[in-house]
Amino acid sequence: MNCGYFSRRLMVAPALLFTLALAAAPAFAAHGLSDLDSQLSEVEGQMSAAESNPSTAGEVITKLDSLGAEFASVASAGKADKAALTSVYSRLNSMLTKMYETWKKKQDDCIAQISNNNAQCDYSTPEQLSLQALYPLSWLHYQGAMDIYSDSAEQSKQLLNQAVEGFTASTLVIPNQELVRENLLGRAYCERELGKLDKSEYDAAIADFKTIMADGPSTKQYNAAKLGMSTTYMKMGNPEEAQKYSVGGGPGDKGGGEMLHLQTLCEAEKATSDPVKKAQYHKQIVDSMREKENDKAGFAIAVKAASDCSRNPIAEFGGSADPFEKWLLANVLLGRKDKPNAARYFAEAAQSGKYPKGYKYAADIYLEQKRYDQVESLLNSMTHGAGADAQWAEYMKYSIPRSRWEQSGRNDAALEDAWVKAAGDYLQKYPEGEYAAETRFRLAERLQAQKSYVEAAQMYSQIKGSNEYSFTARYNSAECDYRALAAAGSKDNKGPAVNTAQLTSDAIAALQETLKMAPAAEQNSPAAGRKFIHDTVGRATYMLAALLEEQPNVDYAQIASILQGYEEKHPEMSSRFHDIAEWRITALDRLGKYDEVQADVATIVERSKGKPEESDFIKGLGHDFWRAATEAQAAGNQQAYLANAKLTSTAYAYFSDVVAADPSRTKNLTGTLSILGQALQAQGDEAQAEQIYQQVVKADAASPDANAGLARIAQAKKDYKTALTGWTTVENTAAESDILWYEAKYNLAIVSAAEGNVGEACQKLAQTRAEHPNLGSPEMKVKWNALQRKLCLEHKTE
Repeated sequence: MNCGYFSRRLMVAPALLFTLALAAAPAFAAHGLSDLDSQLSEVEGQMSAAESNPSTAGEVITKLDSLGAEFASVASAGKADKAALTSVYSRLNSMLTKMYETWKKKQDDCIAQISNNNAQCDYSTPEQLSLQALYPLSWLHYQGAMDIYSDSAEQSKQLLNQAVEGFTASTLVIPNQELVRENLLGRAYCERELGKLDKSEYDAAIADFKTIMADGPSTKQYNAAKLGMSTTYMKMGNPEEAQKYSVGGGPGDKGGGEMLHLQTLCEAEKATSDPVKKAQYHKQIVDSMREKENDKAGFAIAVKAASDCSRNPIAEFGGSADPFEKWLLANVLLGRKDKPNAARYFAEAAQSGKYPKGYKYAADIYLEQKRYDQVESLLNSMTHGAGADAQWAEYMKYSIPRSRWEQSGRNDAALEDAWVKAAGDYLQKYPEGEYAAETRFRLAERLQAQKSYVEAAQMYSQIKGSNEYSFTARYNSAECDYRALAAAGSKDNKGPAVNTAQLTSDAIAALQETLKMAPAAEQNSPAAGRKFIHDTVGRATYMLAALLEEQPNVDYAQIASILQGYEEKHPEMSSRFHDIAEWRITALDRLGKYDEVQADVATIVERSKGKPEESDFIKGLGHDFWRAATEAQAAGNQQAYLANAKLTSTAYAYFSDVVAADPSRTKNLTGTLSILGQALQAQGDEAQAEQIYQQVVKADAASPDANAGLARIAQAKKDYKTALTGWTTVENTAAESDILWYEAKYNLAIVSAAEGNVGEACQKLAQTRAEHPNLGSPEMKVKWNALQRKLCLEHKTE
């Protein structure tokens, strides 16, 4: 057994005292071979100075010691590339050897100088530094023998002997007993490995281990030496002697010590022919394993050890009346894939009352084998009891027919009736039980599939708390209310009357709760379930926005908030993007967040270029903006008027690009382009507006909107001749039901009066009024009255 590389760092101190950080087989945080190589290169730059400067030498050796420990961690893991390991090993070995030999020579030279001429020479510092390098170098040789050159007996032997020499040399000069024990431990490990080639080395290892143990169990090396004794005797083929020194895993043990301890006992039990000793060993094994039954990792080691050392587990453990041995046996058999017998012993262990989970494990095995009679028998005996086991059994009465029904393709009516009844029975006994969320969810899911939406929503709404069903239940509840509302609004609805106001309120509340729960649900969900949660959020957000849009008092702030960045977050909902964009833009527009709307619309127009299928949507957007603009103008809200005019022109720039690419399409877009002209004109961009109107008139000379636009521009410039022509064209082409027709009559009167034909203007105003007393709209009527009073009544008075 490779007991690993110890954490060590020899520090130079007065009076040759060294401090040593001792910790058996620590879990070094290996940086990886590439990082080790890089760090060795950094140390390499200090090597020259370290050959002459004691302080630098101490730093370099300490760093090499630390890197050696990290190397051991990587090498012992057995996963690194062999060539790369060898390269790093060679560099470490070369640098540590250089430090050892350099300062050992300085020590020898100093001693020789003293011997030859009695000169004063302090060799303590070189001695300290040479020993500081020798200790990690010896461990490195051990590691090389174990992990780098283990397939070469000669090279491995050479390295182990070098390590023995190094550890021995240290024990001869170090006064600190703890460090002596540490070096003896290293030497004993090497001797144990050399025993494979020379049996006498085993005796040397045993002697060193015993020397360490002689200092008593309070030393830090005691347990390591005791375990070393056990492994050495095992290698010598003496398991009975090995078990005397076997120890379980202590603090920090990763399971190797415990496994070795159990294996040693098992081998000792096999080796003896004495029935009394055999029984004693068996008891030791079982008692040792029993201590680990509440430790998941420890019990797994116990099961593995029992399986490894048992030729016939049923014969060795099955005859006992001890519930633990039955429990252990069941786990061993399960690990060996002997499921029928594992189920038998799980059930027997459970019957003792100590291992109730055994019923579940046995039932799972029988269920897998489709031995439903055995499962039913187990459950019936359990449901007569109380507590968690009885509740679990009641749940299994639902779960089994439910699973079988699903396996049948959900077509077996008898199985469906069975699980539905069992689910109801469970909820009646345990309405707030451990499995209540699941059983309610499945019953609600069934009602939803049957389109009993109101009842399904009520069932879903009863699922509370933070369980795996609550998030989906909240969403499903909302979806059922949503579908119930849709069904209630259908013309051919034949279902019972529902309270639509209550359903709407419930749906909105459930959807809001769904979105609130989503972050935690996603965080706690395994990776495979996160996409479902994400997609559910997309659907829930859409439904919530749709419901909020239909409310008498629309919460535009909430709509804008939940729809922010929706398209980027939920590309799977692309078929609903037009609705989403329209709702969000409308909300932002109503909130007066015109800059955000502007950016949103510009993005839509940009990504819609070259996509004729988007034209109707953009046309609708622009139309809504222009309507909002005219409403704002009528209300005297100049800021909203100009903002919505700008949004109109941003949207309809799409159509400007369309006709620029294909002028023949202008004739089909005269109304849209005319609105674009009006929006530009509202912003004061009359030059571009005029250019748009002229494009339209060129394609359709009779266009009322374009001619009106040109007439307005000309009239503002006092170009009355052009204005008169334009308004006359509008008068002749616009329908009398069109407000534009009245605007043409109105402006023709203004132009006529401006040219000095006041009488003609008054006659037109009076005649139109007589023929059409309503004058198209209340707003126009107000304007008409004012103009008629000014031109015809007040003028005459003057």
